[in-house]
Amino acid sequence: GPKHKPSAQIDWQEVLDARPEIIVLALCGYHIDRARRDYELLRRFTGFDSIAAAANRQVYIVNASAYFARPGPRIVDSLEILAGILHPSEFPEFISRGPDDPRVFRVD
Repeated sequence: GPKHKPSAQIDWQEVLDARPEIIVLALCGYHIDRARRDYELLRRFTGFDSIAAAANRQVYIVNASAYFARPGPRIVDSLEILAGILHPSEFPEFISRGPDDPRVFRVD
């Protein structure tokens, strides 16, 4: 969004209407552990389980603080993480390495 302005907010119904196949949670300023706690709140939203991304285990939590919320050389790492999420067969080296991966976590 615009510099020095709050992030845009959308209604939950807009998310449901979009029917996302993949969800990437990049919570500004949050590391994976904190974002995982917020994900637990998100999963309780009405209709969450009906979203294709949730049903097909395509929800990812990324370390936004380290890779997505700050400009700099790590932008390359950010793009690699997204490449692994969006195209895992072409970029298997960039997908989540499990629950201890400091970059990205695939939600079960």
